[in-house]
Amino acid sequence: MDLEITKKPEWSNEEIKAEIENFIEIYSERPIKNNEFGMKFPHMFAFYFILKKMKPEFVIESGVYKGQSTWLIERILPNTRILSIDIKLHYREYISNKAEYSNLDFKFQDFSKIDPEKTLAFFDDHQNSLERLKECKWFGIKHVIFEDNYPTNKGDFYSLRQIISGTGFKIHKNIFYERLKVIMIFLLFQFNSFFKEKYPLIDHHRFRANHVAPNITDLKYLNKNIEIYYEFPPIFKPIKSLTENIEYDNYKIDEPLLGDEKKNKYQIAFDEKDHYNWFTYLRLY
Repeated sequence: MDLEITKKPEWSNEEIKAEIENFIEIYSERPIKNNEFGMKFPHMFAFYFILKKMKPEFVIESGVYKGQSTWLIERILPNTRILSIDIKLHYREYISNKAEYSNLDFKFQDFSKIDPEKTLAFFDDHQNSLERLKECKWFGIKHVIFEDNYPTNKGDFYSLRQIISGTGFKIHKNIFYERLKVIMIFLLFQFNSFFKEKYPLIDHHRFRANHVAPNITDLKYLNKNIEIYYEFPPIFKPIKSLTENIEYDNYKIDEPLLGDEKKNKYQIAFDEKDHYNWFTYLRLY
């Protein structure tokens, strides 16, 4: 069974390429120069382009880390309402005076009064993508971005690409080890909830689904509920994904927007080309 979604956004690769030079100047203003483990040029540019095209009135970002994405939303859309969610807000280096911050998981928020057509949910929280889509569907949110979309047997959560491939997801081959780790994390959060937050035995946070069996049922859900599926193309051809060489025979990747002959003109984009991980935009029915 294959992904049956063929509809794409209205923007073209030429429109995207025309914005690269503009974004380089914006990227040079970023408050966090060392954003290791966070977004770098390829995904920051993709996010910038989609924000500029869509102009949502409300952006929900789940996964804040140091705060670079919060800064970008604020920089591109100064009048847009921002809700920034993270269970570890103490990692922030950039703290917006405009954004609302919350350590309550996305699924526990109150989105009953949002305009679904003018709301964008941005996920960089490394949680089960299928569950996040179901939550967006429940809230009526139409526009969704997954900052990471790992190929089969890669990454640390169940991704859209793994759903499409039908391969399921495992972090470790040793299931006993993985189950034990989840139990320990759960107990740690409950300990903190009881003694620090005074909310005993309440699931304020969610945890990564540790294993998903291979199946085609989840792909059927995507085909039924997604109108647009769009993997933002890389700017330059990446060589590595995380620390491993990309196996192009096994992992489909779109043609890059630029050839390597342009690297001197767009040096920062070329230097950070390997920080590309199939940044994906969806529109739900």
